[in-house]
Amino acid sequence: MSAAFAVAGRAFTVVGAGRSGLAAANLLARRGGDVLLCEARADAPRPENLDPRVRFVAGSNEVRVGDVAVLSPGIAEVSPLRAEIAGRASEVLGEVELFYRLLPPSIPILAVTGTDGKSTVTTMLGAIVAASGRPTFVGGNLGNPLSDDLDRLTPEHVVVAEVSCFQLTTCRDFRPRVACVTNIAPDHLDYHGSFAAYQAAKRLIWRAMTEDDVLVVNGDDPHIATWTLPTRPTLRRFSLASADADARALETSAGTRLEVRARGSSKERLYIMMRHELPLLGRHNLQNALTAAQMAVDFGIDPALIGRALAAYRPLPHRLTPVGTHGGVTWINDSKATSPNAASAGLAAIDGPVVIMLGGSSKDADFTELAALVRRRARAAVCFGATRETIARALGGHPCVVVETLPEAVSAARDLAQPGDTVLFSPACASFDQFKGYAHRGEVFSALVAEQAQT
Repeated sequence: MSAAFAVAGRAFTVVGAGRSGLAAANLLARRGGDVLLCEARADAPRPENLDPRVRFVAGSNEVRVGDVAVLSPGIAEVSPLRAEIAGRASEVLGEVELFYRLLPPSIPILAVTGTDGKSTVTTMLGAIVAASGRPTFVGGNLGNPLSDDLDRLTPEHVVVAEVSCFQLTTCRDFRPRVACVTNIAPDHLDYHGSFAAYQAAKRLIWRAMTEDDVLVVNGDDPHIATWTLPTRPTLRRFSLASADADARALETSAGTRLEVRARGSSKERLYIMMRHELPLLGRHNLQNALTAAQMAVDFGIDPALIGRALAAYRPLPHRLTPVGTHGGVTWINDSKATSPNAASAGLAAIDGPVVIMLGGSSKDADFTELAALVRRRARAAVCFGATRETIARALGGHPCVVVETLPEAVSAARDLAQPGDTVLFSPACASFDQFKGYAHRGEVFSALVAEQAQT
């Protein structure tokens, strides 16, 4: 834990009035800081729930000279604005780093990062810790900023945090007791400038970890396999391919056993549960369960309790969520699949013939590998949104309908689907061409499916 971070009487400029910026500004004001919150949008109104002690300025990102700057995660790593802010501020940090510096030393953090599966692993792990009886706060990149709840945490609490690459770029002292990297695939290249820079941001998760901590990584991931991993935290690997991995899925005559390495051991294994007891589709969710289980065991939680908590876990909204079966066709909402890698995992989880719906706004993604899987696994595709033509070209001559809007896409999928098919809404793209976010997109999709079932 870093030395006590002084706030009272110090000057702070918080850049960006989104959720994390608002949470940081309010926290600093409550702790006695002199706080300016600035927002680049000239027409932005003062946030209704902003602490009255915070000065608000719209139409500017200018940091007061000498202030500690708290940077919005929305400011790209490649943006010249970062250098400008660093030139004026005494220090630049983010909301996650701020939270850590103000967190009481007795409260441990369990942190999750990676390209896909972060939210599922975070909420799985949160459910396990809560089932153990410890007061548990689950937050971060899930949509509820960590700083919002800092003042409500007790010394007995455990923090389970989803941490994005955006947030990690402004972390220095942030130290999880147990952390994981779920997987790595090209994503957010427009934000970081390159795949190498994106990977470097993910590796910051262990920057301040010590020999007393544990890092869990994906032993099947080809990109992580090229990394130079740290020597200070204890290293654990999860794998579906290697029987030598710390956390593994072992095929037996009775079915697939989920096993993890015992805490503090390099040899002993612990039984968690059987695969059929886990109520989630897909190999990727088997990996997610192994990750959460290994993290929980290394945090000291009983393996039998872990198995019970995973058996009771239910998937988050917009992640391979069935939304209805109409005319013999099953419709599945996987709107959270905002990258080709995530859409590939969703498609691989579905048995039987599939009509897949793809499209949205681009993050400079490469659709080549996804397109190859679609040609093997999906009977047809519907492409919509800003990336529709790009994805259609990647699919080559595979059966494909190209439309502009989501309502048109749902209608086209209904026309293509036959009894026994699954229509999988797994867009492989961000949603900001037509929607507020992936959740809004998933809600609209579910409503359209319900509506078309009545016609």
